[in-house]
Amino acid sequence: LGLAVAWGIVTLHGGSMEVESTLGGVGSTFIVRLPIGQETSSAETPEAVPRPRRGARVLVIDDEAEVRGVLRDLLAEAGYLVLDAADGAEGIARCEAEPVDLVLTDLSMPGMSGWEVAAACKARFPGIPVGVVTGWGDQLDPDKLRQYRLQFVLAKPFKESDVLREVAQALKQSEGAEGQRGSLPAPEDLPATVSRLSR
Repeated sequence: LGLAVAWGIVTLHGGSMEVESTLGGVGSTFIVRLPIGQETSSAETPEAVPRPRRGARVLVIDDEAEVRGVLRDLLAEAGYLVLDAADGAEGIARCEAEPVDLVLTDLSMPGMSGWEVAAACKARFPGIPVGVVTGWGDQLDPDKLRQYRLQFVLAKPFKESDVLREVAQALKQSEGAEGQRGSLPAPEDLPATVSRLSR
């Protein structure tokens, strides 16, 4: 993980990160402080995750092979047909070459960013809903999210249940829209969605 992503993950969990460094090539020491978690009751029932739409094809775009692999395996195990791409240009090429029902892209990638992927999908494939994965979920401008027609934001580190729920809901919304797939959440709902996923 990059330092910015690591900092984002730590601060999302209420922690802090400090660095101690000396000149002369000795190296650096990173100190991460996290609050003690509270135990959850074993009696709590797990959150119900919607069933995937039969045959739904999800394209995962992420330049980090590990993150891409985790998302690919999670979605495939849940019953989705999963395509993947290592960068934005490859992802757009896959959208042109074969049917895709939903795009899930990293936001910060070298070359073509997730913002650019979303803009290309909006212009060339307006019926395909797009969600993003980012370490900066709580710091994204809701107006910008709406401008790029993003259906949902998954803040790293994400929970499996959040990924499955958001993908299923976005596909359900796109199915329900008449004549135009990918209906957008209301502007006032976007900050709540980002906040909820950042917890």
